[in-house]
Amino acid sequence: MKTIPWRTFWIIALAAVSIFVLIPRDVTQRVYSPAEGRMRDTVVRRVPIKLGLDLRGGVHMALEVDQSKQTTVDCADAIRRAERVIRTRIDEFGTSEPVVQVVGDCRLIVELPGITDVERAKSIVQRTAFLEFRLTDSRDELRRALPAMDAALRRAGVSSATIPARDVVSGLFSAETSAVAGAQGTPNADAPLSSLLTAGQIPGEVMVAEANVARVESLLVRPEVRRLVPRNLELRWGAQTTAIGRESYRALYAVSPRPIITGEELREATAGRDPMTNAPEVRFELTPLGGRRFGDVTSRNVGNHLAILLDGRVHGAPAVLITRIDASGRIQMGGKSIEEASDLALVLRAGALPVPLHVVEEGELGPSLGQDSIRAGVRASLLAVGFVLLVLGVHYGPSGLLAVGGLFLYVLYSLGGLAAFGFTLTLPGLAGFALSIGMAVDANVLIFERIREEMDGGKPVRTAVNQGFTHAMSAIVDSNVTTALTALILYLVGTDPVKGFALTLLIGIAASMFSAVFVTRTFFLIWLQRRPAMTRLPGFTMRLFANARYDFVRVRRWAYAATGALILPGLLMLALWGVTYSIEFTGGTLLQVRTAAPVGTAAIRSALEPAGLGGAEIQRFGSDRDYVIRARVEGRPVGTEQTQAVRSAVRTALDTGIGQGRYQIVRADAMSPKLGGELRQKAIIAIGFSFATTLAYLAYRFEWRFGLAAVIATAHDVLATLAFIRYLDLEVSLVVVAALLTVLGYSLNDTIVIFDRVREQRGLHPRATLVDVLNRSINETLPRTILTGGTTLATALVLSFFAGEVIKPFALVMTFGIVVGTFSSVFVAAPVLLWITERWGASRSTARPPVEVSPTSVGAGP
Repeated sequence: MKTIPWRTFWIIALAAVSIFVLIPRDVTQRVYSPAEGRMRDTVVRRVPIKLGLDLRGGVHMALEVDQSKQTTVDCADAIRRAERVIRTRIDEFGTSEPVVQVVGDCRLIVELPGITDVERAKSIVQRTAFLEFRLTDSRDELRRALPAMDAALRRAGVSSATIPARDVVSGLFSAETSAVAGAQGTPNADAPLSSLLTAGQIPGEVMVAEANVARVESLLVRPEVRRLVPRNLELRWGAQTTAIGRESYRALYAVSPRPIITGEELREATAGRDPMTNAPEVRFELTPLGGRRFGDVTSRNVGNHLAILLDGRVHGAPAVLITRIDASGRIQMGGKSIEEASDLALVLRAGALPVPLHVVEEGELGPSLGQDSIRAGVRASLLAVGFVLLVLGVHYGPSGLLAVGGLFLYVLYSLGGLAAFGFTLTLPGLAGFALSIGMAVDANVLIFERIREEMDGGKPVRTAVNQGFTHAMSAIVDSNVTTALTALILYLVGTDPVKGFALTLLIGIAASMFSAVFVTRTFFLIWLQRRPAMTRLPGFTMRLFANARYDFVRVRRWAYAATGALILPGLLMLALWGVTYSIEFTGGTLLQVRTAAPVGTAAIRSALEPAGLGGAEIQRFGSDRDYVIRARVEGRPVGTEQTQAVRSAVRTALDTGIGQGRYQIVRADAMSPKLGGELRQKAIIAIGFSFATTLAYLAYRFEWRFGLAAVIATAHDVLATLAFIRYLDLEVSLVVVAALLTVLGYSLNDTIVIFDRVREQRGLHPRATLVDVLNRSINETLPRTILTGGTTLATALVLSFFAGEVIKPFALVMTFGIVVGTFSSVFVAAPVLLWITERWGASRSTARPPVEVSPTSVGAGP
């Protein structure tokens, strides 16, 4: 017992470290204050385990380099530079605990938790913000070139009225201009271009009716017109429209092709107000080199007009140069708000993105939905813990209470491990934590059943406890290693929510092994030290399936028939109709709407039809006030514009149908088909790697026949689960794939425990037939199979009923997977091992011996 103090010390020390890392701390964080126009220090409370976006709300975006606008670009270098720029912008934006992370070579993940002004945040992240200062056409060269352009168009047989809407392209001009089909007014056939233009108020400026912008663009990008644009000029649209009478006009400017300076010479930019007009403006300061260059050019062009371009568009009306401008100046906002001025100053300070980025995945979740998920997840976890405690306490008595104490420390160690890794808790992670509590019973049950067997064999309590822990180690190590391999593959190929689930499992596996093997063993040592005369462990009288002698192998053909009747129709349905993939795999937009009163899916669909979204999938989502709308894109690109179009159509429909303020959009997701295809490929790779690693590990630990039998049984479970998904018509999402892989790991646990006993029995009874060895092994491990399967199944059922609609598909797949995994371990894996051995013959066993910890006796205090 000399080691008891040291064991106690390590248990308490690890618990103290876990508690220490779980304590929230106040940290100082520099954030940008729009009201003060500067960065300031703010004290924020930083929690050790952060809540993911699906639990506290916020914005998630995956951005990629838009290579359609870049002929040659180093994608990896550009995304790394973009990551630095966006991180600076977000830090100044003042978001608490944002995530900006490069994934792969050309993808950037941005997460902004707790954001309320979503559109403003996305605008700041995506804005390229390339700043230029250019001189306008002071000699009116564009106006003098217009007659030649009209003549060239007439010779080409083109008039302004003959330009179809499909010819509108964005070559010379920004694609953001409004493409309005059908011109208003009657253009002059003799002047196809100039008849659509109106003289502006300054040199180099012409005005175009908003309805004619698309036609003017179509004419100006024609080769015969582009050749006649003066070489020392470029044409750029204005960023704002101007109302003249009842019609809106957009300015078109002729500016110098080379900027005087760009944003690279910008040193500082702050928002403020014009002291004379109180209008918002942005004041800027240049570097010394930029200031000298700017001063030299402006001093030579006093009296001319200076245009400020942002992302290729003229921002505000060009200002006349009254005097030389050196190191400082102002950008007038042209009627914009002070908040927009602050955002522009922020983006200019943070720098320009090196390349344009486009959204391939976008998600938005309201905080109310996150709170619902937290409550449901916590409720499910508490119910799962309560059931586990009840089972251990009733079935094993005081020994079970020792395991309960170990499980409490397991929970503490798991949370401490998650906090040490900077874990972000997501809804799948919360479900994984609840599930891991049920699975954590497995090691304790294995140990206790071994102790019971040793005592039934007449061994003293100390010896039985010692050998129970020793003999159970082999099955504990093998089963946990295979589960850990599956979780590791999930972590490597999954998205953030799936990674959160995998990390929960990995840390839970490590914590459960430590708590069962080390902590519970220490509790037993202390108990036996205080009760040296104990001859029997109290509470071990209850035993399930005592002295079971069932002939499981004999009924294998009936089992094959039953499983065939389950799987074959499901596979036929899969071949005929396939499965329903979520937008994560197909691409598209998903909106979850919560209404103040039930409205019905038919009413929403009829309201969406005029907006062109009648083909969208609309269904109830849990309660009669929650609805999900899915608009799949069928191969088209996805981005902010599409999400906004769907959201706008939904808002218009609900405003009309049930009234403004009587609903809220609590969740919005968008996914590109490209990213969906990648995720589908990763899911297939994950399943393939799980099979390969399982076969390799079991071939190493046992022999190849055991590995092949385990893989066939696991493949059976995957096929059966796919058939179950088809029967219920569940939507296949990444969370469902995570459940499928977890079923794979759970089924392997059962199979490995039986195979470990088979390996042991072959050594103890070398002359027994394989049929006898298999039946004896299954019967001896049957109590463990029922207890572990029952607790895990109960946890999955609790998740199915109490964890909310988002996690329900995961829980349903897990519930079925636990049942079919237990079935296959008994009725598929063992008979398949028999078939393989009979077909290829039994050779000299190459199985490695069970893992032996070789502890000293309990009384000696290992």
